[in-house]
Amino acid sequence: MERRQGGREGQGLTLRALAALTTACIALSGGAAFAGCDGLVDVGGYSLWAKTQGSGPVTVAFEAGGGATSAAWSEVEPQVRALGVTTLLYDRSGLGQSQLAPTPYSIEQETKALAAVLDRCGVQGARILVGHSYGGYIVERLAARDAKVKGLVLVDANLPRLIDAAWAARIQARYRPQYGELKAKAPNLAKALIPMMEAYADTAGAMRDVALPAALPVVDIVAERSWNETPAEGEAMRAAHKAFVAQSPNRRSVLATGSGHNVMQDRPDVVVEAIKNALLETD
Repeated sequence: MERRQGGREGQGLTLRALAALTTACIALSGGAAFAGCDGLVDVGGYSLWAKTQGSGPVTVAFEAGGGATSAAWSEVEPQVRALGVTTLLYDRSGLGQSQLAPTPYSIEQETKALAAVLDRCGVQGARILVGHSYGGYIVERLAARDAKVKGLVLVDANLPRLIDAAWAARIQARYRPQYGELKAKAPNLAKALIPMMEAYADTAGAMRDVALPAALPVVDIVAERSWNETPAEGEAMRAAHKAFVAQSPNRRSVLATGSGHNVMQDRPDVVVEAIKNALLETD
């Protein structure tokens, strides 16, 4: 089912909805203790920057896209924290304040790193994962194997079967001419981003075998103007999102009208509303 979010009229919660949300959060928590973190967290041979805020029993963890940092969620995170949940922001390997992993890049390493951050920060109870763009790959992989993940919000995200080998090769061909300039202007970012891009075909291949639990509530936000370079790619993306949502009655599609690829910046209200719904729909 597709919902259009064309305005901000749905941003507020009624008292009844707020009560339901609070009840859902308490039910999800299972009474788990929470330690929290604020700074560098050892994930096995290197450290990632992570910060938890809030004191709610459910943790909403945010995963940024591509070469972005946790700052991408600056408009969304405070609003989500105000719902009575704990939030977790972190920077992936080599990004923001995080150290670069000493081993060759792989999507599996990224997934294990997120799992380690959640563990080191003491997140023992239920968690909702929110992933943007390439970050969708990471939250999807973790959600497929972690029973503590009780909901998924995808923000114009890559889907498990979206990109095939040919499409991955086209993406690499677009980015490779930019490597020289990236190394000159942002050498530290280049050390993180270039290996990710060079592994893109392997990553896309690995993602095609990822299967999310059919019972997992998923809100799939699709931007009105996404990152596709050609009309054919746009058609393929829309078809992939439609097919993904159709695979389970627990998946819902939301069109972020008026938004570009960075929905959390263009339409933060849509993302916050989707997280509210994920919390309410999770049992």
